[in-house]
Amino acid sequence: MLKHTGFTHINEAWAYVLMDRLHRGHGVQDVCIAPGSRSAPLVLAAARYSRDHSDVALHSHFDERGLAFYALGLAKSARRPVAIVTTSGTAVANLHPALVEAFEDHRPLIAISADRPEELHGCGANQAINQRGIFATHVRGELRLPSPDPSWSAGRLGRELDGVLSRLRGVDAGPVHINVPFREPLYGAPGQQDFSAWLADLEDGSHGNPARALEPAGLGGLAGPLLLVAGRLEAEEADAVLALGQRCGIPIVADIGSQLRLLHDPAVLEGPDLLFASPRGLAALEGVEQVLQFGGRLTGKRLNQWLSAFDGQRWLISRHSSYLDPEHRAVAIQADIPAFCRKLVVSPQTDLGLTSIARELSARVDGFLVESFSELAAARIISEEIPPAMALLPGNSLSIRLMDLFARARFGNACVTNRGASGIDGLLATACGFIQRYAGGVTLLLGDLSLLHDLNSLALAARSPRPLVIVVLNNDGGGIFNLLPAKEQGEWFETLFQLPHGLNFQYAAVQFGVRYACPASAPALRAEYVEACARQGCTLIELRFAPGHSAELLQELSRRLRGDDAC
Repeated sequence: MLKHTGFTHINEAWAYVLMDRLHRGHGVQDVCIAPGSRSAPLVLAAARYSRDHSDVALHSHFDERGLAFYALGLAKSARRPVAIVTTSGTAVANLHPALVEAFEDHRPLIAISADRPEELHGCGANQAINQRGIFATHVRGELRLPSPDPSWSAGRLGRELDGVLSRLRGVDAGPVHINVPFREPLYGAPGQQDFSAWLADLEDGSHGNPARALEPAGLGGLAGPLLLVAGRLEAEEADAVLALGQRCGIPIVADIGSQLRLLHDPAVLEGPDLLFASPRGLAALEGVEQVLQFGGRLTGKRLNQWLSAFDGQRWLISRHSSYLDPEHRAVAIQADIPAFCRKLVVSPQTDLGLTSIARELSARVDGFLVESFSELAAARIISEEIPPAMALLPGNSLSIRLMDLFARARFGNACVTNRGASGIDGLLATACGFIQRYAGGVTLLLGDLSLLHDLNSLALAARSPRPLVIVVLNNDGGGIFNLLPAKEQGEWFETLFQLPHGLNFQYAAVQFGVRYACPASAPALRAEYVEACARQGCTLIELRFAPGHSAELLQELSRRLRGDDAC
């Protein structure tokens, strides 16, 4: 039976049962709330429920788009479903970017949108839009509830909620949408009503995980030489892939999102992307006959190109059933990765020399990075100085590529990425949500356009309970386009692609009450970053570089690796 039954109105009872189903039936402990009027029954029910249940926390933010990415960060760190409550109208549409990312990355977000009742649609009523199917193909399930009505018992309401919330987990887990219309009066009436009969058939829910296929079926003989490729993985999956590489002597090419790229271990190749840029590395890779890829969403362009041209046997193992090979050449196997790795039997492997070549190339790059202070060097410094317990969130576009290329492997820090849809929006909000359930703090490395896109989330960052270090690479616009064919578009390049803005973030930090630093050299960055990591709360470190500088350095490095020059 519910702890709280002193309801004055069907809206209150309806909303409270919804909150109870989220918590007791599906493990929700975090409810993220945006301001609004039509959502008042949901918001007040969440407040009452958190009062009655000490393990339920409420989070609020004035910007629904930022709030949704904040919830995504929470879901990533807590690894359980997170609910988002909004009012009706365009507030609902603002959740869409984060739900797209959650859908592509199989994260359990629950969008709960208040709505006007049916009779107020299509007649010019204020803030009434068609919210049915608003997230279209970017949710795993949708429930369109009627306006609260006693003829719908609490038991029926619970069963309907269980039906859609079951989509949060399983092989094809992901976000769901629950649309809840309310009639006025929204806030109930004086005095309590007896809802005991209405609540009588409410059952306890369950959120057990469905079984997955565990057998490594579909593989032929694994004679090798083998190469392991680690895409985006959860921690326990990464541990299993690492143990497989160690046990069988198979080198691992680790993507930045694999949880292995930042780990110094003999089984994990150093700076693996360099192998695919070097003639010596490519020559050694010609000896690979079979590839086992775990997880998808690979960052490195050269690795993706090499895999697309690889003519040996290649399998792609994922816990999800979605196909993650853009070239459509890999044989996909849906399986529990830790169980899969434990059951694999692999023949003794031939050493192709990849480990020693990767180590040599990494040492050559060390010398190149100290030649000048650059965005490349900044990524390396952060990887060298990040505390062992701190998580890294590399932003999309240029930032994640620099970290994937130049990070120094050390402690195996947790690495959080938004690589489902790879958007530049909501990165700061994601970090702010993640840090709520991650005790070690977070370093966020992102570009200037990404931060401008999510500037409102500095209000969330200012409330960070732990060290949150925002390192923004300000190259006055979209630096990534200097590496793309858009660079050749002459007079249109700046105005339509790079979009130089001429802004800096000093006064934005002042506006939101965030500590600010702007080091102009490698030693100064190292000192500021170490201090920021040791400080509670948020620090914004801005690094200003000339547009196109990183592109020129990357092209020079690539030229040296292809030729005979020493770095």
